[in-house]
Amino acid sequence: MGQLTGRAYVTIAGKRMASKEGAKLGFGNPERTAELGDSGVLGYKEKPTVPFVECSIAHSADTSLQELADMVDVVVSFDTDTKKSYVLRNAWCAKALELDKGEVALRFEGMSCEEV
Repeated sequence: MGQLTGRAYVTIAGKRMASKEGAKLGFGNPERTAELGDSGVLGYKEKPTVPFVECSIAHSADTSLQELADMVDVVVSFDTDTKKSYVLRNAWCAKALELDKGEVALRFEGMSCEEV
């Protein structure tokens, strides 16, 4: 067995973020739930989900909360240390930003996510 994913690098609008451990990627694939009937499982139903990237970044003198909050229609890259990369397209800052203990939690949602 080879290397397992342990680290992720987040780039937003061409700028590498100082992301902390624990970044998350939501691929945006359909969520499937079982449909039950009197005789058991009848099948499943699908509902769409929103592709997203979440991370916390270290705040520094170079961090502009206003710039991050205003971002719409940007590309967000999620690159792993196992050489897998994912691109969130037409993304926007989806969460109100809060600076807490030197960190800012970010959530970007987009129209699509692709493995590249």
